[in-house]
Amino acid sequence: MSNVILFDTSVYISYIRRKEHSVLVDRATESGRVVLSSVVAMELYAGARSSAEKRLLDQFVESMKILSAYETPREDDWARGGILVERFTRFRGNAQIRDHFRDILVVLAAVNRSAVLVSSNAHVVNWRNLLKRQGITLRFKII
Repeated sequence: MSNVILFDTSVYISYIRRKEHSVLVDRATESGRVVLSSVVAMELYAGARSSAEKRLLDQFVESMKILSAYETPREDDWARGGILVERFTRFRGNAQIRDHFRDILVVLAAVNRSAVLVSSNAHVVNWRNLLKRQGITLRFKII
Protein backbone atom coordinates (compact mmCIF):
# COMPACT_ATOMS: atom_id res chain seq x y z
CA MET A 1 0.00 0.00 0.00
CA SER A 2 3.00 2.30 -0.05
CA ASN A 3 1.88 3.66 -3.42
CA VAL A 4 -1.39 5.04 -2.04
CA ILE A 5 -1.85 8.81 -2.25
CA LEU A 6 -4.21 11.03 -0.32
CA PHE A 7 -4.56 14.49 -1.86
CA ASP A 8 -5.64 17.22 0.49
CA THR A 9 -8.25 19.82 -0.35
CA SER A 10 -5.71 22.40 -1.56
CA VAL A 11 -4.54 20.06 -4.32
CA TYR A 12 -8.06 19.26 -5.51
CA ILE A 13 -9.03 22.94 -5.54
CA SER A 14 -6.00 23.79 -7.71
CA TYR A 15 -6.85 20.83 -9.93
CA ILE A 16 -10.54 21.69 -10.30
CA ARG A 17 -10.22 25.46 -10.69
CA ARG A 18 -6.91 25.92 -12.50
CA LYS A 19 -6.06 22.45 -13.86
CA GLU A 20 -2.86 22.50 -11.79
CA HIS A 21 -1.29 19.16 -10.91
CA SER A 22 -3.53 17.48 -13.49
CA VAL A 23 -0.91 14.95 -14.60
CA LEU A 24 -0.23 13.86 -11.00
CA VAL A 25 -3.89 13.70 -9.95
CA ASP A 26 -5.09 12.04 -13.16
CA ARG A 27 -2.36 9.38 -13.19
CA ALA A 28 -2.80 8.51 -9.53
CA THR A 29 -6.58 8.35 -9.87
CA GLU A 30 -6.54 6.31 -13.08
CA SER A 31 -4.09 3.83 -11.55
CA GLY A 32 -6.34 3.32 -8.52
CA ARG A 33 -3.78 4.65 -6.06
CA VAL A 34 -5.93 7.42 -4.57
CA VAL A 35 -7.76 7.35 -1.29
CA LEU A 36 -10.22 10.14 -0.51
CA SER A 37 -10.70 11.51 2.98
CA SER A 38 -14.32 12.21 3.86
CA VAL A 39 -13.07 15.45 5.42
CA VAL A 40 -11.60 16.51 2.07
CA ALA A 41 -14.90 15.58 0.41
CA MET A 42 -16.77 17.76 2.93
CA GLU A 43 -14.50 20.73 2.19
CA LEU A 44 -14.89 20.23 -1.56
CA TYR A 45 -18.68 20.08 -1.27
CA ALA A 46 -18.64 23.23 0.86
CA GLY A 47 -16.70 25.04 -1.86
CA ALA A 48 -18.60 23.72 -4.88
CA ARG A 49 -19.42 26.63 -7.17
CA SER A 50 -22.15 25.05 -9.24
CA SER A 51 -24.54 22.16 -9.45
CA ALA A 52 -22.30 20.70 -12.16
CA GLU A 53 -19.32 20.70 -9.76
CA LYS A 54 -21.51 19.09 -7.11
CA ARG A 55 -22.60 16.34 -9.52
CA LEU A 56 -18.98 15.59 -10.42
CA LEU A 57 -18.14 15.40 -6.72
CA ASP A 58 -21.10 13.08 -6.16
CA GLN A 59 -19.74 10.75 -8.84
CA PHE A 60 -16.19 10.90 -7.52
CA VAL A 61 -17.19 10.27 -3.90
CA GLU A 62 -19.47 7.40 -4.87
CA SER A 63 -16.75 5.78 -6.98
CA MET A 64 -14.27 6.08 -4.10
CA LYS A 65 -16.76 4.41 -1.78
CA ILE A 66 -17.33 1.56 -4.24
CA LEU A 67 -13.55 1.05 -4.48
CA SER A 68 -13.20 1.09 -0.67
CA ALA A 69 -10.95 4.10 -1.10
CA TYR A 70 -12.99 6.44 1.10
CA GLU A 71 -11.45 7.06 4.52
CA THR A 72 -13.68 8.38 7.30
CA PRO A 73 -12.27 9.45 10.67
CA ARG A 74 -12.08 6.53 13.04
CA GLU A 75 -13.48 6.66 16.54
CA ASP A 76 -10.12 7.31 18.20
CA ASP A 77 -9.02 9.86 15.57
CA TRP A 78 -11.12 12.53 17.26
CA ALA A 79 -9.31 12.18 20.58
CA ARG A 80 -5.93 11.77 18.84
CA GLY A 81 -6.65 14.96 16.90
CA GLY A 82 -7.45 16.88 20.07
CA ILE A 83 -4.24 15.67 21.69
CA LEU A 84 -2.22 16.79 18.66
CA VAL A 85 -3.78 20.28 18.71
CA GLU A 86 -3.06 20.53 22.44
CA ARG A 87 0.58 19.58 21.83
CA PHE A 88 0.80 21.99 18.92
CA THR A 89 -0.47 24.74 21.24
CA ARG A 90 2.08 23.82 23.89
CA PHE A 91 4.99 23.94 21.44
CA ARG A 92 3.86 26.73 19.13
CA GLY A 93 1.64 28.97 21.24
CA ASN A 94 -2.06 29.63 21.04
CA ALA A 95 -3.95 27.49 18.54
CA GLN A 96 -7.68 27.10 18.14
CA ILE A 97 -8.99 23.61 17.48
CA ARG A 98 -11.46 25.01 14.93
CA ASP A 99 -8.49 26.20 12.86
CA HIS A 100 -6.81 22.80 12.77
CA PHE A 101 -9.17 19.89 13.37
CA ARG A 102 -9.97 19.26 9.71
CA ASP A 103 -6.27 19.25 8.79
CA ILE A 104 -5.53 16.83 11.64
CA LEU A 105 -8.29 14.46 10.52
CA VAL A 106 -6.90 14.48 6.97
CA VAL A 107 -3.39 13.82 8.30
CA LEU A 108 -4.69 10.92 10.41
CA ALA A 109 -6.55 9.52 7.39
CA ALA A 110 -3.23 9.39 5.53
CA VAL A 111 -1.57 7.69 8.50
CA ASN A 112 -4.44 5.19 8.85
CA ARG A 113 -4.19 4.23 5.18
CA SER A 114 -0.37 4.31 5.06
CA ALA A 115 -0.79 6.85 2.28
CA VAL A 116 1.45 9.67 1.15
CA LEU A 117 -0.31 12.95 1.93
CA VAL A 118 0.11 15.33 -1.00
CA SER A 119 -0.55 18.95 -0.08
CA SER A 120 0.29 22.47 -1.10
CA ASN A 121 0.22 23.57 2.54
CA ALA A 122 3.64 23.67 4.19
CA HIS A 123 2.04 23.41 7.66
CA VAL A 124 1.92 19.64 7.16
CA VAL A 125 5.51 19.64 8.44
CA ASN A 126 4.24 20.75 11.88
CA TRP A 127 1.88 17.79 12.10
CA ARG A 128 4.56 15.38 10.88
CA ASN A 129 6.93 16.60 13.60
CA LEU A 130 4.30 16.17 16.32
CA LEU A 131 3.41 12.69 15.09
CA LYS A 132 7.09 11.77 14.92
CA ARG A 133 7.41 12.54 18.64
CA GLN A 134 4.72 9.89 19.18
CA GLY A 135 6.53 7.36 17.01
CA ILE A 136 4.07 7.76 14.13
CA THR A 137 5.32 8.32 10.60
CA LEU A 138 3.52 10.67 8.24
CA ARG A 139 4.75 10.45 4.68
CA PHE A 140 3.98 13.57 2.68
CA LYS A 141 4.90 15.61 -0.32
CA ILE A 142 4.48 19.37 -0.63
CA ILE A 143 3.69 20.53 -4.16
